[in-house]
Amino acid sequence: MSKSSSQVSNVNFQESRTSGQAKSVKEDSSTTPDFIYGGPFIKVDKDAKFLDTATPFNMPLQGTFKKSFAYYSLIERLPIILTKVIDYLSREGSKIKSTHNATNEDIRNLIQYITKLKNDLVTNKKYDLLTVDTPEAKRWNQWIGNAQSPYYFTNLWVFSECYVYRRLREGCELIKSLNKFDPFDEQKDKSFTNSLEPMCMVADKLFTMLPLSDKDKRKQDFITLIKLCLWANKCDLSLSLGEEVNLNAEGGSASATIVNPLQMIVDLKDMVLVDESAKICDTICTKAENMNKAIEAHPEEPQEVKSEEAQEPPPPEQIPCPAKMTLPQVTTFDIICDNAGYELFTDLCLAHFLIAQGIVGRVRFHLKSIPWFVSDVTPRDFRYVIKSCADAKFNKKIPPEPKADAAEGEAESEPTIINSENLNRLGHEWGNFVEDGVFVIMCDDFWTSPHVYKDMKKYDPELYRKLQFAVALLFKGDLNYRKLLNEMNCVPTAGFEPSLQGFTPAPVIALRTVKADTICGLPDGKWEELNQIDDKWMETGNYGVIQFCDKADPLPGGDEFTKL
Repeated sequence: MSKSSSQVSNVNFQESRTSGQAKSVKEDSSTTPDFIYGGPFIKVDKDAKFLDTATPFNMPLQGTFKKSFAYYSLIERLPIILTKVIDYLSREGSKIKSTHNATNEDIRNLIQYITKLKNDLVTNKKYDLLTVDTPEAKRWNQWIGNAQSPYYFTNLWVFSECYVYRRLREGCELIKSLNKFDPFDEQKDKSFTNSLEPMCMVADKLFTMLPLSDKDKRKQDFITLIKLCLWANKCDLSLSLGEEVNLNAEGGSASATIVNPLQMIVDLKDMVLVDESAKICDTICTKAENMNKAIEAHPEEPQEVKSEEAQEPPPPEQIPCPAKMTLPQVTTFDIICDNAGYELFTDLCLAHFLIAQGIVGRVRFHLKSIPWFVSDVTPRDFRYVIKSCADAKFNKKIPPEPKADAAEGEAESEPTIINSENLNRLGHEWGNFVEDGVFVIMCDDFWTSPHVYKDMKKYDPELYRKLQFAVALLFKGDLNYRKLLNEMNCVPTAGFEPSLQGFTPAPVIALRTVKADTICGLPDGKWEELNQIDDKWMETGNYGVIQFCDKADPLPGGDEFTKL
């Protein structure tokens, strides 16, 4: 279908899904008040052709393919998320007014703004331009103006999704009292609180990994932490439409039973479709060692300078690569974060391990500067998680399992005690790491732009250069994965490196539980096999990939460091 097909309307469809499951709905049900939830609904009379098929291979992900996850997200998932924000504003208006010194009119104006945004989305209107007067908003308007088809369903899915969240932010920006309002912070905070038990378990384990260890143990612990970070990515409030998500050994996205995350690694071993964790460990340790030697051999390199672009990071605000530098001052590992709460906690655990083992001297966390995709990490969330770890109070006694074959008079096993003592210690140490510049927060605008990563050189060459100074880049989650694969439905057996289409500022690691219908690097026949089991397997988050590209563009400068 041509991208220039622009107008839509009466988004007619035979298939829609709720909670990831197919259901039959009457034709034109997207135009009913029941679907729109928070009217008024504005019907469009123009027609557009949609294809009743999944996204073909090597085609962009967009809402014109009615059996794609992109279509489902635009027609149902995103409208529900916006509806829940409207409900939250209505239900908790008094609390929001008190916290932000807002008025009833402020709340009503924001509700009206979001309602129109939702109606425009489901009826596939043309994008409205942003009206806030900032350089970043002006750039957005240029991108909208340059879009081949500036409509929700016929443009790239990632552009439309990012546009919706950027517009949601604009709704707050236009109301002075709500300029700092995050409609998702309560959900993110609750998600953290409900994950205290597994965090305490992981904290206890992490303290056995921090003392300097031999090469074999270091590698095994590194792999364990990578897999903890992978399965923590299941806790995605965007996928669950803002509902609480708990860890579940059976692979579901929600459960009343929280299990030991370390046991999950064992239980879900066969659900990791691509596992390059051993290669990641070997390559990063070797590269970091070589980087450290190169840095020690070049003490004349200039000092770091303060960034002018990072937004709201806590002090000290540092950026390790002004244009005149050809070496970082410290060997650095970068994490491009996804979800707050438990997932960020596991990212911090991995970062702490890399520091404690002397593999790197600094970890840079790339966060979102504004509320994004419900649960993505903002600077406020980053500080909240660290402080909440330091202040957590948790204590639970788990009785031993009864032994069916226990001999008479045999002493019972001791109960297992899970408490927050080690979690508190981690929170305090991480707070010190932030203060000392060992953990660095960065919030470049590119992460909340609609652009895929192969275009970073074009739209943000300065950020691309910053990334070149890292020993490796760890990209977390599904949105990052889609942008790495350039929002294309790749042939599933295509290699990870060619799928990046030249985005190699530094070695790239992708950890992702599969929540959208694009993937690469699978063995022959695996995609077909999984489709026979469940044709919606790519939307559940039950499967994961750990993928790695060790290629890296050389830094300018011509010294031996550029060849590492």
